Amino acid sequence: MNDFHSKKEINEYTFEITITIPKDSFKKSYDLLLEEYAEKLDIKGFRKGRVPTNLISDQVKEVTKFETLEKIAPLYITTALQKENLAPIAPPEYKEIPKIVENTDVPFTIVVTIMPKFKLGDLKKIKIEKQAIEITKEEIDKALEELKSTQTTKTKEMNDKWAKEVSITLEQKGITTLEQLKKKIKELLYKQKEHFQFHKMQDEALKLAITESKINIPQVAIDFEAQEREKTFNENIKEKKLNIDEFLKTNNITIEKMRELWNRDAKEAIETDVFLTLYADTKKIEITEGALNKKINEIKKQRPDVDRTVFSDPQWREYIKNIERKEKAFSSFAEEIFGKDFVSKYN
Repeated sequence: MNDFHSKKEINEYTFEITITIPKDSFKKSYDLLLEEYAEKLDIKGFRKGRVPTNLISDQVKEVTKFETLEKIAPLYITTALQKENLAPIAPPEYKEIPKIVENTDVPFTIVVTIMPKFKLGDLKKIKIEKQAIEITKEEIDKALEELKSTQTTKTKEMNDKWAKEVSITLEQKGITTLEQLKKKIKELLYKQKEHFQFHKMQDEALKLAITESKINIPQVAIDFEAQEREKTFNENIKEKKLNIDEFLKTNNITIEKMRELWNRDAKEAIETDVFLTLYADTKKIEITEGALNKKINEIKKQRPDVDRTVFSDPQWREYIKNIERKEKAFSSFAEEIFGKDFVSKYN
């Protein structure tokens, strides 16, 4: 496979690779496929499996040519990508339908998109203000009403006795009056809002960091990821033996709207993944073998039903390592933006 391809740079992350499959290699694979097809034919005057390939119709032969290309092209594509050190972010696409002429070399051109290189932006510019948190009387009253409707108590009237009974049920010690229960509810609602606000602040900081780092994902990668999400959705629907149209109608949503959501989620997911990898690379964040083994042991305990051989699989271990590295990068990023003490308060 020497000198079977050439590369043309379209821009910093898009390339055209022209590959030529030698005619002898193509013909060998093509003839084998024709023979396989001939073996399945049942033509009067010939024993099954003994039909000469010259009796196969021209239409079938034409289809077989493209089946041959489909079968052997991936090997040439993979080899070319490896030689050029290119890592596509989506499956390569044919620039045009290849022309396959009998007894000649078969050239075709693919378009390859790789992830652009980004530089971590100035994170000192990111400022997120903590908003004041307020718990209203209406929120406390609503929480009390929910407790009254969900907790079984001997006392039906909302008073001190009722508050004490509810507190015992909820294992909240030291509460003997309704006012104390209200105070406790206010504290819990405050913590809940505080945690929600912190996660919202993290998300805002991440979006600003992505913008500051000028991370612009090629559309082809977003489209591919969105299509994968739709594919998974369709498989789940099929597995559950549901009708897609009925599902959409029941949930009052169109497939167009779902595709819009898949596209948006895909874009955000890839941007986040790229930023965290960039942050980890820039800050030289790594996961030690000891930390990786500790995480894998945790997974083993959580998933005793999983085939144990997977835990020693190098690819799976690398997958877990990458996840842990990005989680560590996210924690480090949050500490850089908000401060270690502020972050530890919510973890």
